[in-house]
Amino acid sequence: MSELQKRIFDAATRELCAAVMEHEGADIRTAMKVVYGSKLYAQLSDVETGLYREGPVYLYDMLCEERGMRSPRL
Repeated sequence: MSELQKRIFDAATRELCAAVMEHEGADIRTAMKVVYGSKLYAQLSDVETGLYREGPVYLYDMLCEERGMRSPRL
């Protein structure tokens, strides 16, 4: 992973944690457990998937779907 890819990946991870905190009322520790423990995070970490380039809303929708939750935007 290049330095630029790493920075984009890190930003996407932060945005996902922030979305979990905002929409689910979770604290940072819980949000990190949700994000880092997800299948999405594993896919996001794989540069070949290109998911790290997607927007935070799309990624949060994917995380909600994985968890069997309804996206707050719907």
